[in-house]
Amino acid sequence: MARVYPVFRGVDNELEFRGLRGKYFYHAVGGVIGSIFITLLLYILGVNLFLALLLMIATGSGVLFYTYSANKKYGRWGDVKQPVRTLKPHFLYQTRSFRQLVGVKTFPKRKA
Repeated sequence: MARVYPVFRGVDNELEFRGLRGKYFYHAVGGVIGSIFITLLLYILGVNLFLALLLMIATGSGVLFYTYSANKKYGRWGDVKQPVRTLKPHFLYQTRSFRQLVGVKTFPKRKA
């Protein structure tokens, strides 16, 4: 008797919400939650409520704008590849001849 197992399609796909994919979604959520905590801290310290709310709106929208623009600019794997791209050399400078670099050896001819 054959058993039927359910197939879960898309389990390994990354998270996507309103165009933000993968790490960009987590960066956006972390930035917005961080701005809320900073606002709460400022309110506890006695800063004016309207100033704290204005700061929360400004930092939250700034974080969202940055993550959406980075998502559009770099794509799915761009934030991982960007640091590597800066380490890649733009040109090569060579002062040695090819024979010195490779170490070409000549073998003596065989005796017949």
